[in-house]
Amino acid sequence: MFSFVVNTAAVILGSIIGIVFRKYIKKEICDQVLKAVGLVLFVIGMCNTLMYMATVNENKIELDGTLILIVCISLGTFIGEFLKIDDGFNKIGLALERKLNKGKIVEGFVTATLVYCVGSMAIIGTFDAVSGNPETIYLKSLLDGITSIALASTLGFGVALSGISVFIYQGLLTLLFFFLKEALPNDLIQLMNMVGYVLITGIAFNFLSDKKIKVANMLPSLIIVIIYYFISNLF
Repeated sequence: MFSFVVNTAAVILGSIIGIVFRKYIKKEICDQVLKAVGLVLFVIGMCNTLMYMATVNENKIELDGTLILIVCISLGTFIGEFLKIDDGFNKIGLALERKLNKGKIVEGFVTATLVYCVGSMAIIGTFDAVSGNPETIYLKSLLDGITSIALASTLGFGVALSGISVFIYQGLLTLLFFFLKEALPNDLIQLMNMVGYVLITGIAFNFLSDKKIKVANMLPSLIIVIIYYFISNLF
């Protein structure tokens, strides 16, 4: 429930390490560690997706929910591409940087806040944590901590201040999902988790490959699965 506090602490601790040891930190090391964590994220995404899909029947593994995934992911991505959600996130970030970039501290604060808060992993990870599985948000905390080391080594103390943004943003998300969780049926939450972990796998792919998937454009899939669930229960 309060895993966002861990994320905040990781950002602050990573920033302190980056500031103190800035002379000794090489970008190549941070890049390789991020790829290693991305590999773990890929395994977590795949395994948890299969956990919600796979059933064992007479010593055979059968997959359920394939149609749901195809419909929700494809339709959700179509909507996201049409609305250009990923481009919208990027435009917001650039606009804030242009408006607030008035010094080294502000630059570090704004840049780090955008890196940690603007993205699908914060949303999906927080939802999973509220649902009782904080694994994703803990992994995000590790990623943010490593990233903050690299950022703080060049941008300084402003990166540590972005921990305030993480605390407020993910704290509000936690409250929102907590009340939503109370209102949603348990089997619908399982479907949302299944779709969410596919998106997590997409995020992992972005850490491991130079060709990026616009995972933010896939976020409407989480809304589509809710609509799909209630329509399917009408018949």
